[in-house]
Amino acid sequence: MSAKTMELGVALKIIKNNLIWLIALPLVAMVIAFGISKYYLVPQYTSSAQIFITTNVESNSEKETTVYSEQLRTNMQMANTFNTILKSSRILETVRSEMKLPESNDQLANKINIKSDKDSLVFTVSVEDASPKRAQEIVNKITKTYQKDLPKLVSNNKIIILEPANLPLEPTSPNIVINTMIAFVLGIIGNILLVSLVYLFRNVIEGEADLEEMSLKFVGDIPLIK
Repeated sequence: MSAKTMELGVALKIIKNNLIWLIALPLVAMVIAFGISKYYLVPQYTSSAQIFITTNVESNSEKETTVYSEQLRTNMQMANTFNTILKSSRILETVRSEMKLPESNDQLANKINIKSDKDSLVFTVSVEDASPKRAQEIVNKITKTYQKDLPKLVSNNKIIILEPANLPLEPTSPNIVINTMIAFVLGIIGNILLVSLVYLFRNVIEGEADLEEMSLKFVGDIPLIK
């Protein structure tokens, strides 16, 4: 039969005939997503530290405040540069060497996330790892290495560690609840596709309307004799 707007009565009949599958599909998807998230995927822990990039003005003149303000605005414009330096091979190679990490520089860089508020020189440095203790140690090592190295690269700037890395107690991923709900939504979408496909490819004549679509004339009913 040709594709057309789905009739409500036919759709309800299809749903009734396939009710078990329509209920089972979302439930099976949820169980699979829950099992994979809980027992297959390795939990990841995120540890974060806060650092502040400040200007080291040694002048004691009356213009000291003005110099500091101008340098602060300049530093805000260089925020992306500071982020790049923090994730550069120069910093990561030192961290890898001192901690004897098995990851490459690129692998370690992928674990690091840097966030900052707009027009702010306070940065949150986060590292995600399968071990909460290891994530904390990597963040602390990165911030301390950055603290020592940045003044050598950018004059009159220094790093203040506002908050050292915390020890995460709960994994940040995978999110079992969200993954399970996504699977449920995908199961519902699968149900809609299933009903649509059954409707489009059904080959049963259920009334005069179906005959008219096939350009056939209705002759009469054949009574059912039991």
